[in-house]
Amino acid sequence: MSPTFNNYPSPREHPWPYPKVSGSENVRSRMRLRYGDALRNLPPSGGGGCHGALLGIANLGVRSGLSDQQIFGDLRRHIQGTRRVTESEIVEAIRKARAECSEPHFIPPAPRQRTSKLTLKKLLREGCHGSEADIWEKSPIRIDWPPEEDSWRVLALLYAPDEILFCGTEREKARPGGAIRNTSEWCSYFQTGGTIPPHIIPNPLSGNEGQTKSGEPSYRSDSCVQSYRFAIVEFDNLDREQQIRFWSAIKLPVAALIDTGGKSIHGWIKVDCDGAETWEKEVEQRLFMERLIPLGVDPACRNEARLSRLPGHLRVETDRWQRVLYLAPEGRPVNG
Repeated sequence: MSPTFNNYPSPREHPWPYPKVSGSENVRSRMRLRYGDALRNLPPSGGGGCHGALLGIANLGVRSGLSDQQIFGDLRRHIQGTRRVTESEIVEAIRKARAECSEPHFIPPAPRQRTSKLTLKKLLREGCHGSEADIWEKSPIRIDWPPEEDSWRVLALLYAPDEILFCGTEREKARPGGAIRNTSEWCSYFQTGGTIPPHIIPNPLSGNEGQTKSGEPSYRSDSCVQSYRFAIVEFDNLDREQQIRFWSAIKLPVAALIDTGGKSIHGWIKVDCDGAETWEKEVEQRLFMERLIPLGVDPACRNEARLSRLPGHLRVETDRWQRVLYLAPEGRPVNG
């Protein structure tokens, strides 16, 4: 069943407060043909022509009457190459395209930003002003085991024994039998003293080789995701106390909250999408673009194979455990 997020708070009905451009449908149709051709012929990044092409395609998208989130998604899907094109670079190209359009009804994004800030302040005001222990007390699954057992206990509760998972380091070249194993194998490995790595891809994988967006072979890319179960949410701009307030106030189906052993708390949101197309519509656009990114959530989190911190790992650099603070396999708001 496809998820819906209509019942969760939104800072604004639409994330990008721009109406469609005026003009005849014939002009728009011609522009959309040019827009499609330009997308298909977008130069690869790293060769010097991609950056300038982004603005040109964004201009065609604006004049085609497309929404900013549609243009953003199209550009993101078509970018390939050796240089990493950041999401802020894409957003900036779209904003410049809007600014270059002469129609008087185009407005800057300030109203959206102000509304989002007010919504975030309201959530932080309503959230509990306590510590991690207050969230721990609200967990539907009683977390009464030591942190070194977090890894296998969390995996056993959230996944079926035969589901395939990546557990490893951030830049690890994953292979079946190495960083790619099924839940049963991982649990046995961790229970018998195996080294607990720092990262996990919370969404189960197919176990088959796929390709990254740049065309490189991979066993852990977005194309390898088998079950679109969890969306990962984290902040770079809130301190720990503010994050605790946020998670104790936001009405999202939280399956787990992970203390990263650093500055952040990662939320695993239960979404249960039925495929990549639903993920793009419900998670990337509706959940992130329309609701969470305007609140300050890290926009890089919304891809299917996003890494999160694996609970049970002891971080050498901080001498702190990555711990599970809240666990609700069915997905439940912390104050639900």
